[in-house]
Amino acid sequence: MSRARRTLTITLLGVTVCALLGIGNLRAQTPIKIGIISPTFGHAPFYVARAKGFYKAEGLDAEVIVMNRDDLILQSLVSDSIQFGNISPSAVFPAWEQGLTGVKMIVGSFNGTTYSIIAQPKFKTLAQLKGATLAVSSLQAGSTQVLKYILKQQGLGYPRDYNLLRAGGTTLRWAALQTQQVDAAVLAEPVSLIAVEKGFANLGDAYKLVPGYQLAGVWVGEEWARKNRSVTLRFVRAFYDALKWLHENRSEAIELLPKITTLQKQYVEKSWETYTKAQIWPKDGMVNAKGVQLVIDLMGEDGLLKKPYPKPEEVIDHSFLREITGR
Repeated sequence: MSRARRTLTITLLGVTVCALLGIGNLRAQTPIKIGIISPTFGHAPFYVARAKGFYKAEGLDAEVIVMNRDDLILQSLVSDSIQFGNISPSAVFPAWEQGLTGVKMIVGSFNGTTYSIIAQPKFKTLAQLKGATLAVSSLQAGSTQVLKYILKQQGLGYPRDYNLLRAGGTTLRWAALQTQQVDAAVLAEPVSLIAVEKGFANLGDAYKLVPGYQLAGVWVGEEWARKNRSVTLRFVRAFYDALKWLHENRSEAIELLPKITTLQKQYVEKSWETYTKAQIWPKDGMVNAKGVQLVIDLMGEDGLLKKPYPKPEEVIDHSFLREITGR
């Protein structure tokens, strides 16, 4: 090979390498924003995906934003301020009735609820909550619908028999309970475990009283996802990998999760058992259609939806999961 040809070959090789590196850098810098309601244990998959490098492996620069309220997450999602939102279906359906049908739930995140009804020590039964003020994240949140359903079984109707205070995520509700701003609160595990240790009363575990409830899932704007299918697929793959990793790596997860959640290992271990064995974190990432139907049924009974009710298949889009898993 002549010297000129060697020089040309080396130059072209250098250009090719630089181009590939440039593409890699562009992938690594694809920014996405993910809205969640609180930085509690149940949201660990969003943080594990970052800590274990699953976002990075998909070329995503993911920012997880705590927004405290489902309605704010939904508003941010439809305005393209965020690209993905972890939202309760119960918060989406009222907006769906008003014509906001361009959002889809693409991954299950909370295929059940680990909430408990935690009260001031003086309360011994759910029936004693008549006249009480309870802290909830929002009036439309799935945890609120579950709470109202449980209290209804005790003969307590809202707003006739008790008051609800919109306080935000679990950490904020826990703070309201500790400062005696409320008589009781719906708290997620493991915060509920900590509360009981501190002398507060556990009046009932919602995940036992109302099993199979689809508390939340990851939603995306349908048009945005269509235009950005590659990015959406990469996010779904990263989140799926995080769910799978959490189920399959017990020892490492129990070591990692205290660093992410700032909770003591003893609480993390117990909660890991609950979230994995009860499939609160769905290993396959799929949304539970029956759980969504339960949400619809409870909202319909409560007069929060008008007939004809939406159908689970109208709001669930598993096409992204099926494409990355081949199912």
